[in-house]
Amino acid sequence: MGTENRTKRTFGAVPVLVVAAASLALALVVLCGTGSVHAGTITTCAGCHGMPPEDAPFRNISTGGFAGNHGTHVAAAASAAACTKCHNNSGYLNSHRDGTIQLAPNINSSPAAGGGQYKVSGTAVTFRNQTSVPVLGSCANVNCHFEAATPQWGSAPFSAPADCDKCHGAPPSGGATGAAGSHAKHDLYYSGAANCRKCHSNNTTFSHATSAGRRSLNISFAEAPNNGSGTYSGLLSDYLPSQNNTFGTCTNLYCHSPGTKASSVDPPNQAATWGTPLPANCTGCHKSNNASGDVMATGSHAKHVNAAELYTIGCNKCHAGTVNGAMAIIDPSAHVNAKVNIAFNSLSTASGGTYGGQATPYAKDPGTAYGQCSNVYCHSNGQNNGGTGITYTQPTWGNAASGACGTCHGTSHHGGAEIATGSHTKHLAASAYSGQTRCLVCHNVGGLAFTGGCTQSCHVGTSKHTNQKVDLVIPSNFGASAAYNGTPAPGDGYNTCSNINCHYSTTTPAWGTATPITCVGCHTLAVLLASGAHAKHISATAVPTMYSYTANRSTAAEYNFGCSTCHPLSATNHYNSVINVTLKKDEAGVGSLRAKNSATTVGINVAGSGIIGTSKTSIRCTMAYCHSNGNADNLVYAVTPDWYGGSFTGDKCANCHGNAPNSTIAGSKSHYNNRFLGYTSTPGGHQIGIHAMGIYSSPTGLAKAGTTGRSSHGNPATATTISCNICHYATVTTARNDENTVCKTCHYAGNTVGALAGNPAAIADKSKHVNGLVNVEFQPISMLSKAQVRQKYYVTHTYSSVWTRNVGYKVSGSHDSAKVPLNTATMWDAGTKTCSNVACHMGNSVKWTDNDGATECISCHGSL
Repeated sequence: MGTENRTKRTFGAVPVLVVAAASLALALVVLCGTGSVHAGTITTCAGCHGMPPEDAPFRNISTGGFAGNHGTHVAAAASAAACTKCHNNSGYLNSHRDGTIQLAPNINSSPAAGGGQYKVSGTAVTFRNQTSVPVLGSCANVNCHFEAATPQWGSAPFSAPADCDKCHGAPPSGGATGAAGSHAKHDLYYSGAANCRKCHSNNTTFSHATSAGRRSLNISFAEAPNNGSGTYSGLLSDYLPSQNNTFGTCTNLYCHSPGTKASSVDPPNQAATWGTPLPANCTGCHKSNNASGDVMATGSHAKHVNAAELYTIGCNKCHAGTVNGAMAIIDPSAHVNAKVNIAFNSLSTASGGTYGGQATPYAKDPGTAYGQCSNVYCHSNGQNNGGTGITYTQPTWGNAASGACGTCHGTSHHGGAEIATGSHTKHLAASAYSGQTRCLVCHNVGGLAFTGGCTQSCHVGTSKHTNQKVDLVIPSNFGASAAYNGTPAPGDGYNTCSNINCHYSTTTPAWGTATPITCVGCHTLAVLLASGAHAKHISATAVPTMYSYTANRSTAAEYNFGCSTCHPLSATNHYNSVINVTLKKDEAGVGSLRAKNSATTVGINVAGSGIIGTSKTSIRCTMAYCHSNGNADNLVYAVTPDWYGGSFTGDKCANCHGNAPNSTIAGSKSHYNNRFLGYTSTPGGHQIGIHAMGIYSSPTGLAKAGTTGRSSHGNPATATTISCNICHYATVTTARNDENTVCKTCHYAGNTVGALAGNPAAIADKSKHVNGLVNVEFQPISMLSKAQVRQKYYVTHTYSSVWTRNVGYKVSGSHDSAKVPLNTATMWDAGTKTCSNVACHMGNSVKWTDNDGATECISCHGSL
């Protein structure tokens, strides 16, 4: 039979003991039956067919070999007892040389229903007749081949690991290949038969097959990454396809741990049961992102992924080599490898992010000390001053304070210095708001309605933070189409803003421009003059120079009231996208005009504010000194025309302080009263002319207005018309106002008495009007009067010392003229409000306040 040293070979994962076919019978007949090959008595199995039987491609009478696979099914030192697993013989004495080959009805005592069988042409057989031309069969349901159908007896032997899948799957995938369990998932991580040893003993040969089904399943976690740690709780005798295949759980394994330690691992978030998939969102082992509902909390994970801590950053930002944005593992080799694999993706790092001083991808040993993140955009100032470059901070993982709000670009409300890049300092200092609300004016990243207070919009919109963009989200309060004209890319330089209310919808200088913006930098003079009634209140050429501009810079040609005459003094009311108007008088620093208002509160349609209407649509003032009768002793306020498009009509003077005779908005009673010279219901005052309405023209009674030499009023050659210009000549130079309701009774186009028409009153010097003062300036003329006393009194009394008589007495063209022209310096005492040496009062001193009957005939005439 030869002395070849045979080694055991196998067909697959389970050893096969297949019966020798008819060739064996033939061998026995030739070698043992006739004894023609060997001399002497045959005393061992080897004397006929070798032990184990010699495998050969044909019947070899020299060696005793024949077709089969005995050499791979029986050990080299096997005894005859080993044959009983496949052959139904007992003792194997010479008596078994009966011309048949006996086969066990249940080969290898296989547990499958019907037992393990040897089949020829599909039919199970328990014996075969010996023949020189045997028909070889195969085995079915034998446990040593994992109950899989074997190749034909005598086929090429199996080799490991290439032929592991000839018996059970590599890995098992269900059915005849063996229970699928979780093999497929594990094969993604540890593929190939060589990696079966991660959970099973290392089987480089098929020696484990012969005992399959009659021994416990070999479970071993000796290989990395578990390195001997771990247990499996399942039934170990229940693994063949014909069995129940009840599974258990794995415990104390690194593979199924939170991954925070390399040894003595912490338990997983969820026990790993073989055959039961763990959640795809990673919560099975170490918890996961915010969407999972079971958020990771180790180190600084909660701050990065937990919505309760504001951020929901994807795991792929820091573990880009392991997982994608959909929480799918993209590289199993970077997962469950006894390492913490850190790899910053392109959106989370500006240039070469590092962890613990190591460039990423970096594999950190689990359980070792946490490191610092560097060169990571998430922890940077976004961009340096000037809009180029970037400065990184170095937070330490697990140290909340090192990466807290305010440690990157400065936020005073979270501690640390306030951000000062670009034009931040100017805008934060000038803001009408406080704290973090100031940031929302330009960075309302949460898109919440702006209320003027903190809405925590930044907490709602954390997705727009650390997203490698400078997100400018301007609330509609500051302009429906307000926009930043640059790109959001950090380091792309600065640009301008447009259509933003804070800058009166003008295009701003580029962010970071050092030159301060003047008033006209936002609301240009042209824009301002076109807005509302500004053109009537400010200069068309002089540029406002500051927000708290209180001065009245009116000139003779135009009004020019300081901005703070109508707007707040404090810059907190500026740049707030609201047109703040106020007439409140009792604020520190107000100008002299505003101090004369009666308003005591601030707001629109607020009692005591003196402002009614709707902002930006229709506004009227009701308590503004500028639009009053100017009488400090009895201020009467006019309701102004609508700021947006309204105007005074008719007698413009009478709209505010009256234009005597006017009793609707009366001024001082010396202007107009109804007790002239003490006579009840007798109108009079400084109007029309001296006694113009009570001059007798002998012998025809009272003189009438007209243009003749006898007219009481209307002929400038004989009677001076007393109007505003006589005493306020620095302010008004015209004596006529055809819009006056009384004057209009005569002064209209086509009148029959010759009254002039088309002469409205006009302000000659606007700096002397609406200036908070009563500017008394006499017109330097000699007064003319038709109110002549009789000739004898003119001579005997003091009249002749004051007046000069012209033409005669009470004849056509006769009149008296003052000997001394009006002179403010010598005839008016502003302190006592007293006129003296004026011909109008016969040279007597008369106080302006002596009115409404206090001044009588004898006050001027003495005695008649």
